Amino acid sequence: MNRLLRKLSLAAPAAAALLLATSTFAATTNSIYPTEGGRTTLTLSKAFLAEITAAKATVSTVPGAQLDGNQIGFGLSTGEIDLANAEGQIVHNGGITLTAGAKQVTLDSFILTTFGEQAYVSALVIANGRLVGRVNVFDITLPSDLTLPIVPKSGDFFLGGLTWNLDPAGASALNEALGVTAFHDSVYVGYSLSLVLVPLAADPPATTTTTSK
Repeated sequence: MNRLLRKLSLAAPAAAALLLATSTFAATTNSIYPTEGGRTTLTLSKAFLAEITAAKATVSTVPGAQLDGNQIGFGLSTGEIDLANAEGQIVHNGGITLTAGAKQVTLDSFILTTFGEQAYVSALVIANGRLVGRVNVFDITLPSDLTLPIVPKSGDFFLGGLTWNLDPAGASALNEALGVTAFHDSVYVGYSLSLVLVPLAADPPATTTTTSK
């Protein structure tokens, strides 16, 4: 069983909150680490699903993502994250497609970006066979109880409680592609939980205790 599957199998439901270790973080000269894989699960809100229904659209996934009820799972691939401040970019595999009759729009290759006060997810937008380009489709709010620095455990950490809202550019892209007005700026799209794999070198060194004889 590979490392990702092993970590997912051990993740308890309580991990839907934010599971970030709070033990002492050993300062390093470089706190920036590449992502080595992982998975993001996005749970869609009733509000966003209602807008999809109003657009008379159905949801399907692009290879690399899986749909299960109102949850969409995306594999993580490349990226960099600064454990000191949670800033960076994480590239996701797959995407989603909305189809309404003969019209279709695909949001593919999600990239989560977190820099300073701004956090968003951009995607490659393909509308009715035409590549529109990369668009900021979702605005992201990080959890207020995020503990920094991020301290991985055994080469991974959970990042949960991220709130997704539809960006004005994302709402416009969906409406234009499907010929509807169903999608609204800032509608609550859902929340996500990510299991992010990073090098084991990102873990703080294990502490040892000695006993006197």
